[in-house]
Amino acid sequence: MNHLNNRNGLWAALLVLTVPVLAETPNLSGFWELRFDSRNVPPAPLTAAMAAEDRGVQFKLDTTATRWCHFFGVPYVMEGSTIDILQNVNGREIAITSALRNPARHIYTDGRGHVNPDTFDPVSNGHSVGHWEGDTLVVDTTNYRPGLFMQITTEKLHVVEKYTRTGPDSIQWEVTIDDPGAWTKPWTAMIPLRRSKDALYEYACHEGNYGLQGILAGARAEEKTATQKTSSTK
Repeated sequence: MNHLNNRNGLWAALLVLTVPVLAETPNLSGFWELRFDSRNVPPAPLTAAMAAEDRGVQFKLDTTATRWCHFFGVPYVMEGSTIDILQNVNGREIAITSALRNPARHIYTDGRGHVNPDTFDPVSNGHSVGHWEGDTLVVDTTNYRPGLFMQITTEKLHVVEKYTRTGPDSIQWEVTIDDPGAWTKPWTAMIPLRRSKDALYEYACHEGNYGLQGILAGARAEEKTATQKTSSTK
């Protein structure tokens, strides 16, 4: 038993010695609110292929996803909502939870790389890894599922976020969107985060709740229009 304890103690000591200790990093923990609408940020021009897509079809897909409580993805999900940032004591792991319907993001700053896209299914939040550049947390995210940002983005989407404390109650959040399948060049948005005195409450999404009537009414109207067009051509 003593031998086992000594061996466990040795492994623990080796673990401590082999994991580098991070310098003190700014604490980003807290409730933060933002008022950001991506429609007010002029992105880069769409690629020719994406510009040729039917915007009406894409809008319907996005509306359907909203009505049925699908995840928005990051950073779109953070628009106009309160977020909760939890940072452990050494800054090695940061969890970000949004007031909207999205699972928590876990960002590790221990030097690990991105997962293998061949063995990791793409998801709305993508796969994030982070590192500290001085007082700024840099988060690199890939492996998104296609169809985020109003059904525009592709599997090539790559997002880089930078979180910098600018005061006791403020964070500057810089987001660079790069998707060569959707836009001709990367584009960047700068969004201020302000500390919120309010707690983070659950956003309860009921599938097709108030929107179901409108969805069905719209579908019946489209069917009626299609029938009328068919009749007029006979």
